[in-house]
Amino acid sequence: MALAAGYDPEQLIFALAAAAEAKDHLSERHPKRVANTSWRLGKRLGLQESDLIALYRGGLVHDIGKIGVPDAILLKPGPLNAEEERQMREHPVIGERMVKPYSSAADLLCIVRSHHERFDGGGYPDGLAGHKIPLLARIVSVCDAYDALASDRPYRARRNSADAIETLMRGAGLQWDRELVSLFLAELPAIRFEVSA
Repeated sequence: MALAAGYDPEQLIFALAAAAEAKDHLSERHPKRVANTSWRLGKRLGLQESDLIALYRGGLVHDIGKIGVPDAILLKPGPLNAEEERQMREHPVIGERMVKPYSSAADLLCIVRSHHERFDGGGYPDGLAGHKIPLLARIVSVCDAYDALASDRPYRARRNSADAIETLMRGAGLQWDRELVSLFLAELPAIRFEVSA
């Protein structure tokens, strides 16, 4: 079947990412907030424009692979069992497979695949540690974590800002890059102002 004139295949990526988030009404604005805060953190780091664009776009699609996770797992109101956890941990790989065919989205692959890696090497899917985790993925990871902590989830109510900040500080150097956590927290008042506006 021929594609319509002017069709942008990359639009499909963002449509699928939106569909993945629509499966969970509690997180429908999550990608936009992650995109905005990731861009802001990248700007604070002095990254070049191409990286800032990749951060924003990567923030929008970082969880696209959740479209391949059953709703019963995504929306489960309690802890996941071992098999459910295994399936949930597949979403970065599923997402990478979905994005990979689009050459214009090549700069998003590291974000989609690696945003659940941990600085101490205990993350997934590859067990990368420290600066072996791509910088853009490390940035999105911090922004994603804060927004998830400060938002209602199917398995818990949102945490207040002080608790979310404490969690990030406790995980600095373990789950997240310590320098990026510090920069994120320094930028947080402006981020909160933008979200409330």
